[in-house]
Amino acid sequence: MSNALDAYLRLAAPHLSPELVSPEAFGNLQRIARQLPPASASGFECRLGQPQALADLGVRFLAADGSRAVLAGRGDPEGRFELSRFTHPVWERLRRFGARWDEPGSRLAREIGDIFLEFDVEGTPEQVPIPSFFIEYERRATRDLEIMEDALALLWGEPLAPTVRERVVACLEALPSGGEVSAVGAMFSRRFEGVRLCLHGLSPETLPGYLERVGWPGASAEWEPLLSAVAPRVERLALSLDVGGTVQPRLGVECHLAESLHEADTARWSALLEVLEERGLCLPTKRRALVDWVGHLHLRARPEALPPHLRTLSAALGPHALPVFLRRINHVKLVFQPGHPPEAKAYLALIQRWLGQDRRRGRYVFGDLDEVRASLAP
Repeated sequence: MSNALDAYLRLAAPHLSPELVSPEAFGNLQRIARQLPPASASGFECRLGQPQALADLGVRFLAADGSRAVLAGRGDPEGRFELSRFTHPVWERLRRFGARWDEPGSRLAREIGDIFLEFDVEGTPEQVPIPSFFIEYERRATRDLEIMEDALALLWGEPLAPTVRERVVACLEALPSGGEVSAVGAMFSRRFEGVRLCLHGLSPETLPGYLERVGWPGASAEWEPLLSAVAPRVERLALSLDVGGTVQPRLGVECHLAESLHEADTARWSALLEVLEERGLCLPTKRRALVDWVGHLHLRARPEALPPHLRTLSAALGPHALPVFLRRINHVKLVFQPGHPPEAKAYLALIQRWLGQDRRRGRYVFGDLDEVRASLAP
């Protein structure tokens, strides 16, 4: 069995309906996943209103699971993962970014909590797949503009164009009280040479004024009716804007429920998806398949089914630790574009965590490997 990410996807496959991801589409995702390290957070982007069961692949790189070290070039001495050997200029820049991010005490290490790679997959993937790349800030990050520029310069291989920088600064300065940038994206796979800004802290009340201030080329009447119906069923919204020399027409609004993906609130997800179904944005079969996806998996009774590296770790930790896979809905995104009908997408998450029994304190600990390993220490 593989030690790459495809082994995790294989464990999830029985719970992933072909209504969401067809066998052919899943095979294409596996072709990419077998070139990547076994990151503890990955997932699928599924289109809800279309009968085609296509999906894109998302992978989150973190320090805690070793995937950051692989991206930096120091976590794969045996060359097990193809990304260590990709020679495409985009991947060379990604590895340079990873090396800087991996430097202890560096500004990037202090500010950036994780990075997210998104692979657009509409057929057989290229031998060297090119992802879009998102840097996601730590909760307590300063979100300093200079650090953002340094990160984007590493990713693009050159500083931001002056016109793009000017528009990015204008979008950040226009945020209402409580609004902040949570992530910044470089859309390599889509050949867009601007920046995607992911913004938190906006509401249905503050969104119209914000979009007007930044010059979004659309009218609020194109999104307000749908957002008014959806907003009471979500806990928070996030906005994604593509920013070049101007703010681009395509607008994304993310709908999130719980702050923690440890929660599996299928009733509230069902209520939200029913609103979308009523408006023709989600097929009934896909709504049911999404709700059925939510759950968890452990293999205590079948340790031989675990990927080899998890089997080795589990044996080393002993009988009081157990690897667990959570299946969650991360968020639903509504996409608006002037002159086009809205679109809905769901982002499914597959999260590998550990459950440990802290016998000293008489409690269970659920978290990443380091957290659980510390709880087992005598």
